[in-house]
Amino acid sequence: MFSISSSQAYALVRSGELRAIQIGGRRQWRVELSEIEAYIERAQEATRLLVDTEGTSA
Repeated sequence: MFSISSSQAYALVRSGELRAIQIGGRRQWRVELSEIEAYIERAQEATRLLVDTEGTSA
């Protein structure tokens, strides 16, 4: 969905930025669509804040 590698996605999960659950003993991870949407919203807000901050310091 993000066009990233599985290791990049796992890094997001490990860091806590993207919430996921581990299913079974085969180390399979699942991320609910609502968690992906929440991650996107947080990233958009962080980008907005960054742009606003850079715009006021110029």
